Amino acid sequence: MKTRFWLLYVLPIFLLVLFVAIMATGSFLKKPFGTQDRLLESVQTLEKQVEKKQWTEAKSQIEYALQAWDRIVNRIQFSVERETIYDILGTLARIRGGVAAKDDQAIKEEIYYFYVLWENLGD
Repeated sequence: MKTRFWLLYVLPIFLLVLFVAIMATGSFLKKPFGTQDRLLESVQTLEKQVEKKQWTEAKSQIEYALQAWDRIVNRIQFSVERETIYDILGTLARIRGGVAAKDDQAIKEEIYYFYVLWENLGD
């Protein structure tokens, strides 16, 4: 009788609560947990470097940002829409292309779009 109660009531309720908790943690999980996943800070630094036309530093900064995004995606993949993940990846790739082309206007457009995507990530 007790086993049946657990299987019919407690286990499904526990699983539902667990899944809701996982899906609601996107805004928490996007925050940095160490020094390898500071994506927002990296993009802000990149913006300053582009304004000063420091292209060598900007190139290393966008590479760091892409690696940080890879780490963050592993944490948020179950709590964020897949389309948003692809949008941010695409934006970072276009920023990378802009840095390679030294196109500061295109980079700024993509950075501001990134900021909007980042702010809405996990909401």
